[in-house]
Amino acid sequence: MKIKRVVLTDFRSYTRLNWTPERSIAVLTGENGAGKTNLLEAVSLLAPGRGLRNALPRQLARHGATRWGVAGTIEKSGDVLDLGTGIAPENSSRRLFQINEQSVRTQGEVAQVFSAVWLTPQMDRLFLEAGSGRRRFLDRLVVALEPGHAREVAAHDQALSQRNRLLAERPHEHAWLSAIEDSLARHAVAVTAARLALIDAMNDLSLDLHGFPRSDLALECAISNFLKEMSALDTEDRLRSALAEARSTDRARGSASLGAQRANLLLRDRQSQRSAEYSSSGQQKAMLVGVILSHARLVTVQRGDAPVLLLDEPLIHLDEERRRALLYALNEIDGPVFLTGTETRPFSALRGHADFCHISDGQLLRDCS
Repeated sequence: MKIKRVVLTDFRSYTRLNWTPERSIAVLTGENGAGKTNLLEAVSLLAPGRGLRNALPRQLARHGATRWGVAGTIEKSGDVLDLGTGIAPENSSRRLFQINEQSVRTQGEVAQVFSAVWLTPQMDRLFLEAGSGRRRFLDRLVVALEPGHAREVAAHDQALSQRNRLLAERPHEHAWLSAIEDSLARHAVAVTAARLALIDAMNDLSLDLHGFPRSDLALECAISNFLKEMSALDTEDRLRSALAEARSTDRARGSASLGAQRANLLLRDRQSQRSAEYSSSGQQKAMLVGVILSHARLVTVQRGDAPVLLLDEPLIHLDEERRRALLYALNEIDGPVFLTGTETRPFSALRGHADFCHISDGQLLRDCS
């Protein structure tokens, strides 16, 4: 896949930007606050979800603007597709998607043709903070291979919210609760099974990571333990029973004690068996880069094209040897790669292989030096 054009309108710090990348790798440099991450975020929003900042649609408009839009032209398997997303004119909290100027009914249709995975400085603490960030990271990896996973996660979260609300307001509506718990169990098992399938595929992948550590992924949750012991249908039955038994406890705590929202992603260095949780910042960053490179290869093998890689300040916390290794590895990615940094010098190994562009005050200038 190639990205042939990116257009931003009233998005974040950009009034208008029309960018035509000339190479599959693009290095975007500029001072802090110049708009580098904003551009990466715009590209991430061409895929389903809330982008690399997890922002609400109404938070994305340029100051003073009420609407925003992002468009991209991609070439994939010989076909040229125009993608677009932006805020709905009648509802600032709703986002619209288009493919070839035709509105799509579900985000899954977009995921069939475009996927993106990113690494940001905020993710350097992914394994030191709450598990919600790790679940979102894992789910993005899953969606790149199974676009329907996003729909399952959304349905699970909706059923979970309905159950929490009903327990708080009308706890004696047993038939209604049973119906919601049936839906919650089905979606929770589907979400967990998809996460486990991705983890198994990642762990089984044979790949040279050019000096980055191979890591084993694992999913820590009750549902994954059930699935190891019994069929998916039996797991659904067991989860439904457990949810019914936990109603009073869950009502008191205000949240469900079981469900896909309780899962935790674990990462362990294959060679040293050191957990990411107990690794240094540099080791954690190296492990995450290894996961991203492995995932890009897996998607390429299974779907025929790599996801777009959006690497925001990727060289932070990497030593000089691994910086060189990363830049070398990116040359082998068969898909678009966008990187950011404050200076061009650390990326000099990509000269001749990448577009170098400088961003300042919402303007993008190609660096021809």
